[in-house]
Amino acid sequence: WASDEKNLALSIFYKSPSTYKFLRNSKNINLPAESSIRRWIGNSKFKTGFNPNVFKQLKIKADTMDEKERYCTLVFDEMKIKHFLEYSKYLDLVEGYEDLGPLGRSNKLAGQAMVFLIRGLYASWKLPISYFFTSTSVKHTDLSILLIDAIEKLLNCGFIVTAMICDQGKNNVAALVKDLKMTKEKPFVEVKGQKIYSIFDVPHIFKNLRNNFKSNNFIFKGKETSFKDLRDVYEIDKNSGTSRSLLKITDSHMNPGPFQLMSCKLAMQLFSNSMAATIETCIMSKQLKSNTALNTLDMVKELNNLLDVLNSKSLFDKNPFKCAISQERPQQLEFLIKSKSWLENLKKVKSKHRQEE
Repeated sequence: WASDEKNLALSIFYKSPSTYKFLRNSKNINLPAESSIRRWIGNSKFKTGFNPNVFKQLKIKADTMDEKERYCTLVFDEMKIKHFLEYSKYLDLVEGYEDLGPLGRSNKLAGQAMVFLIRGLYASWKLPISYFFTSTSVKHTDLSILLIDAIEKLLNCGFIVTAMICDQGKNNVAALVKDLKMTKEKPFVEVKGQKIYSIFDVPHIFKNLRNNFKSNNFIFKGKETSFKDLRDVYEIDKNSGTSRSLLKITDSHMNPGPFQLMSCKLAMQLFSNSMAATIETCIMSKQLKSNTALNTLDMVKELNNLLDVLNSKSLFDKNPFKCAISQERPQQLEFLIKSKSWLENLKKVKSKHRQEE
């Protein structure tokens, strides 16, 4: 098949596989077999960095989308990998060394992999666009260069990038603040006239909040709260002679090990409606008598509602906090504005029971 014929076939297939089958099988239009299409897509072998073939296919994909579908966010994250060297016959190089694509390779063994991925803002799709190997975490100076390069290439493909999303890693923050000059008042960078905002991943924010709360009491709305209240409620519930309320809460939530400390899921389950309801029950039954119990209850409720708002997925839901923000339902926006106030004033203090220990 000629290059133009391949591109046409890929464009139709990307737009709608069912339409492609209909045109080929029912209308007898001379198109490549579906197995050929999938072979062309699956046979792609890519080095680290920004591969021109990837962005060529991304442009074909973007051309099949309407404007709303092309709105997306750029997500990036790192993970640890084993040290391993392997010769690639296809690429004619030894893989497993530090390799930052356009920023070059080194003779250091790779111990981390960073992936760039784009995700639809209004449509449900996601596509990995590049990956990089580093010996340790990517330097913030290198990361900022790679981010701008990725955004420029995506804009050239026709995608409308609105935000960069990452966790609160030290180098991520440094790249955004030191190199890209983002601030609280200006949380964006302009690339080709397009404002690209920075957003920290919400689950990781809750995980960091849990990790800090575990070691320190918080001053929430001017009142002290304590992680000890959560532990006490868990013990009361676990030793209850009747049915349990905190079915999903385990010892890993209360005394997380090194791997559990990295779990966002465990952190978010702590600040749930079930936990708030159980704390309230223990207070009313006078099983929980600490001076901070009511304050901790208030904070857990607020955090649960905040997570619901930030994780809203649908226009309508029985829980008003899970509905999408809109002019018809302004309560979510009002809640976020109120939350901003207490979040800015949230402070941690050394817990009294730890000082006694």
